[in-house]
Amino acid sequence: MQRSIAAAALWLVLATPLFAADKLDEIKSRGHLLVGVSDTSPPFSARENGKVVGYDVDLAARVAQRLGLPTETISIVNADRIPALQQDRVDLVASGMTRAENRKKDVGFSLAYLVSPHKVLIRKDGGVATVNQMAGRKLALVKSASVDAELIAKVPTLQIVHYEDYVACFKALAGREVAGFLADEVLLASFAQKSGTPQDFTFIPDYDLPRTAGFALKKDEPRLTQFVDQVLLDLEKSGEAEKIFDAWFPGAKRPFRIQPD
Repeated sequence: MQRSIAAAALWLVLATPLFAADKLDEIKSRGHLLVGVSDTSPPFSARENGKVVGYDVDLAARVAQRLGLPTETISIVNADRIPALQQDRVDLVASGMTRAENRKKDVGFSLAYLVSPHKVLIRKDGGVATVNQMAGRKLALVKSASVDAELIAKVPTLQIVHYEDYVACFKALAGREVAGFLADEVLLASFAQKSGTPQDFTFIPDYDLPRTAGFALKKDEPRLTQFVDQVLLDLEKSGEAEKIFDAWFPGAKRPFRIQPD
């Protein structure tokens, strides 16, 4: 009897691997990186001419390149980003995802590769000088985004008008269909610069909500997170991260560096 118990115990020890395979091992074994993307969030991630491209997509491609693997992009809507990671349908999400504290109980995040507060772009001749003067006025917002709760609390009579993409939002502002356009500061500055008349636009001075974005990853995968973070740090050190930023945000100043939290 004792001899049987000892044999069974020995079998369990031999049958148990020295370490369990994690997400990074799984990706390498599979042979490609599954990247969750958005079809409708340019310049972060959007479908153009049948292909998904963008700032986040280019950065994700560099992660795959470091792994020596191709990428496979999988289009997901915002509401499905966290479930897709939890259910292993994607390895990382690359779609300008805010590294919000309330999300960290469900997913992990890489280092921030975008540090840009939410602001409201206005026309200088639009009759708006403070956030309170947006009361009763229209604010352009891309469909895939949600308006900041802090802004609604401050200006409860604000009228939100959703548009298909950022281009349509800026066109509405330029055409005086709306009084303001809410998005990331660097994105707004890029649109104003590309308009040819940047002097016609400015930001509401008394509204600024901090925001950082990064890759969303499956929670509790330290090796994958460390690998992705190191790729981002190396891209920053080499200057390639800045080149990728400049390509997608032409005319906008890059007010941050990718660095450890």
